[in-house]
Amino acid sequence: MDLFNVRAIEVSKLAMDGLVKRQTAIASNTANAMTPEYQRKQVAFEDQLREIIAKDDIRRDLRQVNSQAYKNETYKTGYAPQVNTVQDIAQRLPQEQFMYIQQTQSDLNGYAPEVIRDTSWIDYGNGNNVNLEEEMMDMAKAGSQYNVLATLEGRFMSNLLDVVRGGGNS
Repeated sequence: MDLFNVRAIEVSKLAMDGLVKRQTAIASNTANAMTPEYQRKQVAFEDQLREIIAKDDIRRDLRQVNSQAYKNETYKTGYAPQVNTVQDIAQRLPQEQFMYIQQTQSDLNGYAPEVIRDTSWIDYGNGNNVNLEEEMMDMAKAGSQYNVLATLEGRFMSNLLDVVRGGGNS
């Protein structure tokens, strides 16, 4: 287990935020199950999370390649670094790679679960397209997914606390 994988915690938090928004939409659908002409809502966020994770994978690979390049001094031949600072790294790395690696916060800022109106038309007699049984199943699924993420985050924090305290009671 990577005790300092803060990025995984950030992505987990984003997923939990998306699930909360989904549960809110499902609650709205359930509350309006008998409202004439009501169109159910759905929340989409999984594709955004996949994109954030894919970018992180690319960044990790770039960091790995660049670490090897630092070791071998393949960037800027003849350049002898004095200190391994961000400025030093920026001078040695191709600029596009350095900027891409540094953009992790912009990925998080661009994340926004999308509320979508379901326009599929299943008329239940009053122009409403909410199926109460499906909404209840979706609510249970979203709740279970949220609980799994919350449990994993709780374990991560507990393990981190053990490390901070000096290794637990073993």
